[in-house]
Amino acid sequence: MVDIFLKENSDKKIREDRVLNFFNHKNISSLTKTNSNNIDFEIGCGHGHWLNAYAQLNPNRVCLGIDLNTKRIEKSNHKKILNNLPNLFFLKADANEFINFKPTDIKFSKIFIFFPDPWPKNRHHKRRLIQHSFLKLLQSHTCKESQIYFRTDHVDYFNWTKSIFEDSEDWILSNLQWPLEHQSYFQDLLPTFSSLSAIKS
Repeated sequence: MVDIFLKENSDKKIREDRVLNFFNHKNISSLTKTNSNNIDFEIGCGHGHWLNAYAQLNPNRVCLGIDLNTKRIEKSNHKKILNNLPNLFFLKADANEFINFKPTDIKFSKIFIFFPDPWPKNRHHKRRLIQHSFLKLLQSHTCKESQIYFRTDHVDYFNWTKSIFEDSEDWILSNLQWPLEHQSYFQDLLPTFSSLSAIKS
């Protein structure tokens, strides 16, 4: 999916400008300036079920969601409009680029990664989102004592992720209270799943 996104949007400068324009929008810009320690970020927001529910319960927090699929972002924005949530924003973007291209003064407080692509074949493990380099990247773009919440239905990917967090000097696995348990179409299809949380060291 990442490869397809980058192929279809091959001009890196255009992709960078889209992210900067997203943050320069007057609604987001004003909120992020007044809520600089309350910016929460979901990577792979899907149809926006979870983040819409979370934003409703946390009106004083700025909630950002990204996904690589256009239809998912359209459905996420449709829910946002129906729910009248001025603190919620969605953009089609790659996670690494979104983080690197955003304004440097934007720091995330909570990061949510739910059911990312597990890339189960060994030769594809390098495409998994959770890598040592990705945790290092997040460390540079998060607030003090920021939190990460991760959930997957793929046992091998869960163990992979747990091992990477255990090796990290920047994040400490912690038994944090889950921010919101909310039913969604995708999660309801899964017989089991595993979760972990971590706090910035």
